[in-house]
Amino acid sequence: MLAIGTVSYLGLTGALPLWACTILNGLSTYFLFSVVHDASHGAISRNKALNDAFGHIGMIFFGPLAPFNLARWIHMQHHRFTNDPVKDPDGFGHKLDFLTPLRWISFDYFYTMFFLRQAGPMRKKFMGRLVLQICLVVTAIAVCTYFGYGLEMLMLWLLPTRISSALFVAVFICMPHAPFSKTSQEDEYQASNIRAGWEWLLTPLMTYQNYHLVHHLYPTAPFYRMLKIWNARLDEHLSRNPYFVRTFSIGRPVSR
Repeated sequence: MLAIGTVSYLGLTGALPLWACTILNGLSTYFLFSVVHDASHGAISRNKALNDAFGHIGMIFFGPLAPFNLARWIHMQHHRFTNDPVKDPDGFGHKLDFLTPLRWISFDYFYTMFFLRQAGPMRKKFMGRLVLQICLVVTAIAVCTYFGYGLEMLMLWLLPTRISSALFVAVFICMPHAPFSKTSQEDEYQASNIRAGWEWLLTPLMTYQNYHLVHHLYPTAPFYRMLKIWNARLDEHLSRNPYFVRTFSIGRPVSR
C-alpha cells in the first residue's frame, strides 16, 4: 500500500507520467493481493478484527466493487469445489482461447455472476453490502470526475485493477490448475499443481503460487511459508503422487 500511495502521489504531482503509474500500481496491487488472500484464510493475525482489516483495505485496491467478506465466501467455494465445472468460481480462468485476455481482466464480473447464480441463501447475507459497495465506488468516481480528477482516478486506481486482475487470474487460477487432472473431491493432490524448479525466480514473481498445492493442503498457512512446508514434509507429499507441471509451461505434467 505504501508503494501504491507513493506512486499515486508522484503521478498526481507530475513527477511520473500517469501511464507509468498505471503499470506500477497494477504490479503493486497484484503483490498486495497475497495479503488479501491470506486474510481471507485468517493467516494474517489471530486477532480477527486486525486480520479482516487487512482484507477490507486490500480489497479497496484490488477489487473495489466486491466487499471482502463476499470475496472470502467466493474463495471458500473454490477450496470446497476446486475444479468442479459448476461449483468452482474460478472455472472461468481455466480456459485458454482468444477471449482469455478479456476473462483475465474481468475476474470481478465472473465472481459477481457466480454469486448471483450460485449463492442461494447466502445472497440475502451479502447482497445489501454488495450494492452499497458498488454505490460507494460509483460515487467516488463521480466526485473525482466532477472535481476534474477523472483521468487520475482512471489511471491510478481503476486501470491498475485490470492489470492486477490479469496477473491474479494467471498466477492464482490458471497456472496452478489448468488443465487440471482431478477435482479436489476426487484427489486433492491432483487438483492443484507444483511448479518445481527456478524457485529463485518464480517464487517471488508468483508469490509462492508455484507451490499452489501446498496452499490447498494447508490453507491457513501464510503464503511465504509454503515452500518450507513442502520441503519439511517432502517424503509424505511425494508419497501422495502430487501433480507436477513443467516449470515454464501451463499444465504440461511431468513424471516423478
